[in-house]
Amino acid sequence: MTTQLAGNPTVRSEDALVRTAMRVDAVLVGVVGIPFVAAARPLAEWTGIPQAFVLGLGIFFLVYAVDVYWLAGRDRVAPGAWATIVANEVCTLAALAVVVLGVWPLTGVGVAALLFSAVYTAVFAAAQWIGLRRLG
Repeated sequence: MTTQLAGNPTVRSEDALVRTAMRVDAVLVGVVGIPFVAAARPLAEWTGIPQAFVLGLGIFFLVYAVDVYWLAGRDRVAPGAWATIVANEVCTLAALAVVVLGVWPLTGVGVAALLFSAVYTAVFAAAQWIGLRRLG
């Protein structure tokens, strides 16, 4: 089906899922990035993740949010979708590795946060991949 969705001439029905999954991912990650930057120290104390890493991750989240949202609006969404899927899977594996390898002295909240982030990134990578497969 090649019917265009009302209001956005660059979005067709077959690419709506991948674009929506990318945009929702971008918005949620951007929202999480704000407190990571604004409150890195208390978040570090609460989670056991080093403050510099929390701050760096917050900055990365904000840049990721802007980039992924922009990529979702491009005429050719597939290259950006692949990059987003890879980024999400790398984050999934990294979060799991930090927990399993005991990289930092995480608190219970830190372990829960990293496990939640691993599930989040895996779910969004899957949704984006399903959407990408619909493109053919």
